[in-house]
Amino acid sequence: MKPRVYVDTSVIGGCFDEEFAIWSLKLFDEFRAGSKIGVISDLTRRELEDAPKNVKAVLLSLPEGSTEDVFLSDEAEQLALRYLKNGVVPRKQ
Repeated sequence: MKPRVYVDTSVIGGCFDEEFAIWSLKLFDEFRAGSKIGVISDLTRRELEDAPKNVKAVLLSLPEGSTEDVFLSDEAEQLALRYLKNGVVPRKQ
């Protein structure tokens, strides 16, 4: 099974940041080569709507099958709202 790596906007933008470009570009090369799968959330895709064209182009440059989309669930959204309201995440017993 190929490793799945969650990618957020900071990793994508890192392709154009002198400090992080070497690692971000290597990761995207691994996605293109098929050795890893990039996991992209719908939230990340929404955040990229206002990004510069060169940042948007990073995901567009990936071949079909090199990424997997994940979506914000109601459960995750409720957990985030509880955290924001209470400042803590309740633990399951």
